[in-house]
Amino acid sequence: MKTIASIMTMYAVTPCHAGSGSSTGVVDLPIQRERHTNWPMIQASGIKGAMRAHFDRFKEAIKEKPEKEQFDKLTATIFGTSETGDSGHAGALSVGDARILAYPMRSNIAPFVWITCPAVLNRVNRDLSMAGKELLDLSCLDGVSQEKAIWCSGEFKEGERILLEDMEVTATTPADLNAPFLKDAERLMIVDDQVFDYGVSHCTQIMAQITIDQKTGTTRDGSLRYQEELPSDTLMYSVIFWGDSRDDAQTVKQEIISRYITEEVMPDHLQVGGDETLGRGIFSLNWIA
Repeated sequence: MKTIASIMTMYAVTPCHAGSGSSTGVVDLPIQRERHTNWPMIQASGIKGAMRAHFDRFKEAIKEKPEKEQFDKLTATIFGTSETGDSGHAGALSVGDARILAYPMRSNIAPFVWITCPAVLNRVNRDLSMAGKELLDLSCLDGVSQEKAIWCSGEFKEGERILLEDMEVTATTPADLNAPFLKDAERLMIVDDQVFDYGVSHCTQIMAQITIDQKTGTTRDGSLRYQEELPSDTLMYSVIFWGDSRDDAQTVKQEIISRYITEEVMPDHLQVGGDETLGRGIFSLNWIA
């Protein structure tokens, strides 16, 4: 049983492309999205794979052989092994999908503001309840409509008209969600679900990419492709559950496993998704234990 839960919030320092494969639409390489909402997400397998890769790089930097051998065993204990038969076992942690929490939108009152919506916050409360954490006070959501938005942080003028790309909302009385995982969103507002859906569906970043022919130094024919990216400053979160070791040869308690990850190996940053050599997919982490 996994009885320890952590909320890992992920602040996009650089744009991220967690791809879903090729597409027949205008965008050749779209990002991963939820089927029922069409909101951006990063699948749990990608998050766990990125964590394991980061753990391996941390391990390779260790010079002392005994300590390195200890981390070799911990890799299998924490993330599991893929061997068949009696020698294989599942990992000691369960990683959830990275879900959207707040999204940056261009605005007339600042370079950009972050938006979230009642559907997102209600989902956050369900995840917090599952993880045994304190729930958010969502009594303020009654004042949200397609024309009205509630401010949660930053300066504003009540009744001020605010442009979000080409949509307009009016600022109303502010509310404090008292959520530590939203502290990085310095200008946060709660908008209607449909306004939020418009933002995350139609206001992502599209990058054109080409391949250069090394012999001619010009573009290779047919190489032009358009890649969708989650923009910088996007805020996401993932629920992670820690369990005891499932390896009979090594008994490690879940408290030790969670401490290794959150305090020693990846307390600050994590790279997720493609184009790592282009600096894509770097997230700043904040662990809520």
